[in-house]
Amino acid sequence: MKIKNVLTHTITSLMIASGLSVVTAGSAQASAYMLSEGQNMYTTGITYSTATDWFNQNRNRVPQGCTSKDSSWGHSYTYGYSYYYNFFANASLANQSCGVGAKTAGLGDVQVGIRGRLDLERNGRTWEVALNIPTGYDNQKINRLGYGKFGLWAGVAWSTQNTGWEEKMPSYWEAGTGISYWFGPPASQSKTYVKWSWSLDDNGDNRIVLKGVLKLSLRDGKPEFPVAFAGFPRYSGDYDAGIISAKYSRRLSQQWTAAITIGETVWGRNISASRYGTLSVTYRWDD
Repeated sequence: MKIKNVLTHTITSLMIASGLSVVTAGSAQASAYMLSEGQNMYTTGITYSTATDWFNQNRNRVPQGCTSKDSSWGHSYTYGYSYYYNFFANASLANQSCGVGAKTAGLGDVQVGIRGRLDLERNGRTWEVALNIPTGYDNQKINRLGYGKFGLWAGVAWSTQNTGWEEKMPSYWEAGTGISYWFGPPASQSKTYVKWSWSLDDNGDNRIVLKGVLKLSLRDGKPEFPVAFAGFPRYSGDYDAGIISAKYSRRLSQQWTAAITIGETVWGRNISASRYGTLSVTYRWDD
C-alpha cells in the first residue's frame, strides 16, 4: 500500500468519526507489537462510562453532585510501513454529560505517531513517539474532550511474547510506560500499564486479559485555569488515576477479533470514580 493510500484510509476514518456524536476516549497507548511490512490493523469500539463519585484534590472519594454519563466511539489504525517502522493514528468522538445542562459532544484530540523496534531480532520490544493534535476543546466547559494544546507522547513497551498477535501462547505478560508532554498547560503526565493475557483454549482463540493502568500528573509548574462544578475543580491534565480492567476477546477468523472490556477507576485525584464498558472489533489485512 502506498503512503497516499495510508493517508486516505486514516483521513476517511476521521471524516466518518467527525459526523457522529458518540465515541471512545482516545489516549496514548503504547503497544509491544510491530506489524510486518504491508500489514494493516484497524480497531473501533464503543465505550460507555458512568460515575456518581469524585476523587478530590486530597484523593478522597466523595459524591460529585451529579451522575456522569459518557459515551464514545474510538478509532485506531496501524500500518506496517516496513520491518522496522509502523505508523499509527488514533481519534475518538465523545458525548459527555453530568446532570442537567452540562453536556459536551464532538471530536476529541487526534494522535499520529511512529513505532519502532527496540530489538531488531524479535517482536515484543518497541518504542514509539506521537504528536497529539487538539480539536473541539473548550476550557470553560465542565466536560472537556481533549487537552487544548499540542503535545508529544513518547513511550516504550515490552512483552514476554516475542512475535505478534498471531502467536498462540497460553499466557504472557506485557508492560509499557511513557510520558505525555504539552506545549503549555495542562501538566505533563506519565502513564504506565501492566497486563496479563491468558488463553482459554489450545488455539488461543479465546482470551482473558487483566490490566492495570497508573496515570500520574508530573505537576511541572504549568498553571491551568480550572472550571469548578459541584465544588470540585475540573482540570484537563492535572490529575492522577489508577484504573483496573478485564477483557474477553475472541478471534473470529485470521482477520477479525471481537472483545468486551469492563473497567473502573479505583484511585485518583481530580477525576471521577467511573466505571466503564467497551465493545470493540479489530480487523487485520495485508496489502
